[in-house]
Amino acid sequence: MTGLDYFTFVVLGLLLVTGLGLAFVLGSLPGKIAADRGHPQADAIRVTGWLGLFTLGLLFPVALIWAFTKPTAAEEITTLRDEIDRLGARLDARETGDASGVEEGPRR
Repeated sequence: MTGLDYFTFVVLGLLLVTGLGLAFVLGSLPGKIAADRGHPQADAIRVTGWLGLFTLGLLFPVALIWAFTKPTAAEEITTLRDEIDRLGARLDARETGDASGVEEGPRR
């Protein structure tokens, strides 16, 4: 073996490591974007991003677009969860007989 053969193996090894690193970055990119943006379906987007690599890029654009969109019902769900928590706190306060610090809502 000559020096050029060794050089070829080094270059091929570097290309392999670089390709695997690039695949890892691309596979995790949609999930990271979704998590940073506070997307409520970030875990599903993360899985779709990785499946996009295994399907040779077929699902990757879907995951990337999905990461940048936010469902329209997401704000409503957050508002409803906050309201449920607030009402649960009021109910707990009434059951214990402690009415201090609990705001009264309109009676119906």
